[in-house]
Amino acid sequence: MRLHPLAAACLAVLLCAALTSCSRQEEDSDEAFDPPVGAAVDPGTGEADDTSSPPEPSEVEWSFGTPVGWAGQPKAVAAPTRDPADGDTTDEDGADVDGDAAEASANPGDEPTLEDEPVGPTEYPGVTGGAGGETVTATDADELAEHLSAAEPLVVEVEGDIDLDGTVRVASDKTLLGVGEGAELTGGGLVVDGSSNVILANLGMVSDGPAIAVRGGAHHVWVDGSTFSGGRDSALISVTDGSDHVTLSWNHFTEAESAVIIGGRDDQPGALRVTVHHNFFDGTSGRHPRARNAEHVHVFNNYFRDNPEYGVESAYGANVLVEGNYFEGTPVSVSTETDEPGNVVTRDNLLVDSKQPQLRGNVPDPPYAYELDDTVNVPEVVMNRAGTD
Repeated sequence: MRLHPLAAACLAVLLCAALTSCSRQEEDSDEAFDPPVGAAVDPGTGEADDTSSPPEPSEVEWSFGTPVGWAGQPKAVAAPTRDPADGDTTDEDGADVDGDAAEASANPGDEPTLEDEPVGPTEYPGVTGGAGGETVTATDADELAEHLSAAEPLVVEVEGDIDLDGTVRVASDKTLLGVGEGAELTGGGLVVDGSSNVILANLGMVSDGPAIAVRGGAHHVWVDGSTFSGGRDSALISVTDGSDHVTLSWNHFTEAESAVIIGGRDDQPGALRVTVHHNFFDGTSGRHPRARNAEHVHVFNNYFRDNPEYGVESAYGANVLVEGNYFEGTPVSVSTETDEPGNVVTRDNLLVDSKQPQLRGNVPDPPYAYELDDTVNVPEVVMNRAGTD
């Protein structure tokens, strides 16, 4: 059984660290991994401020390339500020970030200046998860919850069946990775609430509600190579409440009424930038995704098969670009809501026993680089890789 690409990448990171500790004077290897078809070209990032709170991108790339889409894109964020009255560092909501550190860094007798007030990052890099942190193993729900809620970056490996017995919160700077024979999580779901820089990969999840909920302004979240089923009346994955810079890739959705929702009627414009690519929507009824109030949703190279309600829907002014997808036995491929329509643009899709899409408005191209697979090859490409190993 081949090792999941993300598991192989984690092993590569550990090996690289071991070699570096043995001989720090060895030259870095010039060999680079070639990303597969559908992977984005690394756009590159500028040098990061050493005082930045977000982790810097790992020097070792994943073996299958960097994440494609919005999760790999930098995001401008409001820098924390220092209160001139007491030297404390506060974020945009006024919460104390690192008052002791700010005080210790100042020279005795120095008065705060205007140049000292803005501190911290103004741009958050693309997603790296727990890269650079320790690799730990979770064998039950308690261990999993403890690791995923930790303050420090972690790569959390799981194998076998785990009954979550409710929801488990995922904190920032975490990679949750199914290894070995794979991991199946049941009896609950994962919640990324306000967190940033999270990777969830190679997981099997059977849920009576949402399997993964991304909300509370969470950003830079990548869900990859996983299999989802169940959900009952809820979408298996929801991205709502101002969340941003999310990629859902190479997942298998099956035996569910609702697959993915992006945004809600109460979401405000300006966020909810999501990429949905190379997923297998296998007999799920609808919402692949349903987007509302989303700034930009890019749906490309997915395989839709036997979806009785519809494939993609844009509503409440959402902007959705649908390209290079293969629709088979999906009566309504792409639509807009009648009462609260959204904008939708389609191109290069292949329809088999599926109606022509409903188009409306204009949707810009995404800012990131990506490469489309030939639409006619999408079923084979997606079925060969989507879902858990």
